[in-house]
Amino acid sequence: MSGERVLHTLPSTSMLTGYAPRTPWGTNVTDTLTQVVECIATTTRYPQHLLAAEADLERDLGIDSVKRVEIVIALGQRFGLDLQTEVRDPAISTIRDVAAWVDRHLQIQTTKPFKQETSTSPLLTTGTSIQQSHADALAARPHLRVAPEIRRATHGRVVFITGSGRGLGKSIACSLAASGDTVIVNSFHSRDEGERTVESITERGGEAFHLWGSVANADHVDAMFSQIQERFGRLDALICNASDGRLGSFLDLSIDDWNRAFQTNISGHYQCALRAARLMHPIGGGAIITLSAVGAHHHVDGLGSQGVVKAAVESLTKYLAVELAAYGVRVNCVVGGPVYGELIEKFPAAREAQQYWESLSPDRELCNPVDLINTLEFLIDERARGINGAIWTVDHGFSSQQGITSLKRVPTVSAPTMMNH
Repeated sequence: MSGERVLHTLPSTSMLTGYAPRTPWGTNVTDTLTQVVECIATTTRYPQHLLAAEADLERDLGIDSVKRVEIVIALGQRFGLDLQTEVRDPAISTIRDVAAWVDRHLQIQTTKPFKQETSTSPLLTTGTSIQQSHADALAARPHLRVAPEIRRATHGRVVFITGSGRGLGKSIACSLAASGDTVIVNSFHSRDEGERTVESITERGGEAFHLWGSVANADHVDAMFSQIQERFGRLDALICNASDGRLGSFLDLSIDDWNRAFQTNISGHYQCALRAARLMHPIGGGAIITLSAVGAHHHVDGLGSQGVVKAAVESLTKYLAVELAAYGVRVNCVVGGPVYGELIEKFPAAREAQQYWESLSPDRELCNPVDLINTLEFLIDERARGINGAIWTVDHGFSSQQGITSLKRVPTVSAPTMMNH
């Protein structure tokens, strides 16, 4: 498989701070535009002829919030800029706007080469459209980290992320690769996307390897972990991100939908955890992270089977933490609130649901993928060696809002959306 290769390590974001661009860039928007187009083409895999200067990032190109995180990180690396936070700016909507923004920061860097400044990126929006009704309320507020936290170098960990061909799993893989880890990308339904994720990482100098297979299939799990053992001989961390289920009303779910959800989220996580522990024990242990959702604790209309199976995931996490502790393996769970990006857009009446959920959050924001990534990266680090069997909630205070017992109903539809890896 062409995507299954391991190359050199990608420099961490911290290496960008204070560095001059690696090649001489022009000081006008036209020169910068060419480089921006090439960078976006590399990151999105879009043909360059589609990336016209006046193309709207969202309306014309369909670039969602997750992909924008990757673009911002890639632009920072390509132009030698330290991009740490983002603010909403409705004026930044086209590729030409992006080039003008980059060019301004390049000129600032040229005149003040030794001064470290925190740049802001107007590329990312925390919703599905920069024209959303809540934009004005957040317009002047810096929020949402868009690049991996500047941190000490890692030591070449081998990390397996299930369900990482797209969405949050892909963002996790890209971030860990950027910190110096070797990442094992897994996909099943989205095999092509898994291979493209590996290509994207390796093209930027990261170390990545793709494994196709379903965590719900015991034979697939055996085959994947056998390949990990044969190729790497070790595993330092497992992130159980793969999920399968249908979104919608309970009335729309069949028994097959329930069985598939439990087979992936419970049996699949369980099988992967046991196989991972066998690879971790000989090297002194490792870390396993499961992912849950606030719907495990409060009814979320339209979440379907996911809220129920995620509650089971949290219980499984605690049992695994106790059972595997003797092997030096820590098991923790990260509970996410509603997350801007690909998944939230799958909900029936997604816009209405998003606006209502934002109204419940104390800071009127939902989670950005990087909020979750920063937390799980800490939990797999040795700095968290005393944390085991813990359930960490990352939701901007969403689930702590007083009086929330069941989230307001929003319209649901039949034939609910499949949610898979």
